[in-house]
Amino acid sequence: MSKTVTRHPRSARELVMTRVAQRARRFPELFPEPLRTGELDRRDAALAYAIDQAVARRWLTLTAILQTRLKRPWAQLQPAVQATLLAGSAQLLMMERLPDHAVIYESVAWIKSRSPQAASLVNAVLHRVAELRAAVEARGAEPGLDRDAMPLHDGRVLRLTEPVFDEAPLPRLAQQTSHPLELLARWEQRCGFGETARLALHDLVHPPVIVAGVVAGADLPPSCEPHGLRGFAVFAGDRGDVRALLSDRPELRVQDPASAAAADASAELVPNLIAEVCAGQGTQTRQLAALHPQARIIATDANPRRVDTLRDVFKGHQRVQVVAPEQMLEFAGQADLVVVDAPCSNTAVLARRVEAKYRFGPRSLETLAGLQRQILADSVRLTTEAGHLLYCTCSLEPEENEHQTEWMVRWHGVAVRRERHLLPRGGPGDPVAGYQDGGYFALLRRP
Repeated sequence: MSKTVTRHPRSARELVMTRVAQRARRFPELFPEPLRTGELDRRDAALAYAIDQAVARRWLTLTAILQTRLKRPWAQLQPAVQATLLAGSAQLLMMERLPDHAVIYESVAWIKSRSPQAASLVNAVLHRVAELRAAVEARGAEPGLDRDAMPLHDGRVLRLTEPVFDEAPLPRLAQQTSHPLELLARWEQRCGFGETARLALHDLVHPPVIVAGVVAGADLPPSCEPHGLRGFAVFAGDRGDVRALLSDRPELRVQDPASAAAADASAELVPNLIAEVCAGQGTQTRQLAALHPQARIIATDANPRRVDTLRDVFKGHQRVQVVAPEQMLEFAGQADLVVVDAPCSNTAVLARRVEAKYRFGPRSLETLAGLQRQILADSVRLTTEAGHLLYCTCSLEPEENEHQTEWMVRWHGVAVRRERHLLPRGGPGDPVAGYQDGGYFALLRRP
């Protein structure tokens, strides 16, 4: 007679450390992946999400601090040990309400089940990390940060008991804000240290949910607060209630002002047929349908799962038709407006796409630029002889932005009708009403 084994749900910390260990094996190749918390109650699920996000946002910051508490190089540690130290230090340094003893006890217990010989190391290092905390204080107005200062997402600074960050300003900023040094060096070369520091600190912000489509003079939903830009609001309720809001108010959509600005650039056009080749989840598609009520829209995406999502979103829609990517060739020479929201490095939206900064590098940038040019070359074939092409990215990098526009002008004979760079706005501790992502768009016209 077999015994029935009751499987108890894993704790929030166990769930996160298991996941971080998997990610440590392939770091820096991290991608946004949902945290599966189905077996946890709501409170534990929220804790797991908070720890997971803290590690993802501050991976390089935590690594820099932990290296000063270790006697061996970080890269020589097993992924499970790295995960335990990352998750434990994230809680000790960034989550003030959690008791140290609970964090360290669960961390040691988890690593004992994976690598018993590492338990004493984890215990000692996490105790040393806890001893580093001095005080949490308001950040001053200085453009840089001291070597004993760890900036927090809400505008405060965790002051440490000793200087642990690099002596040189730019490497120190890279450690304190968890950015690859190479990325910040590019920004500094273009815009100086002060602006680089502002951009890097912006990426620490926990970005608000911004709702677009707010009609001037209309009452805001109770769950929303005004945004600084007309037509937008900040959703202030529980993130799980966003779907209910959008169901009650179908004219609204979750969209940042920078993202909306690209499609708005086409507002003065009167297209009969719009082709959207990188439609994603359909947010911009809905915006285009509202901007151009006379137009028929053909939408697709290279990702089959996104195509399925688009079909669900626009099922029964009278003017939006979702097709497979290969079917777009059927509309060659027919589109009055082609919209290319290209896959990119996401360096203008790193507060939202936190994993993207770790993947950044010359090789990935070159690969993305080549992909963008291929998409542009294929997409221009869809336009009519006097049609328009709207190119947009969520990037700050010239190779993905103005260099691509210049390439289109040179090799495809288009003219630039409108072009705009949008820098991210809003830093740690700033009012959420002023928050905005960054981005780039160019409205091109065939001669």
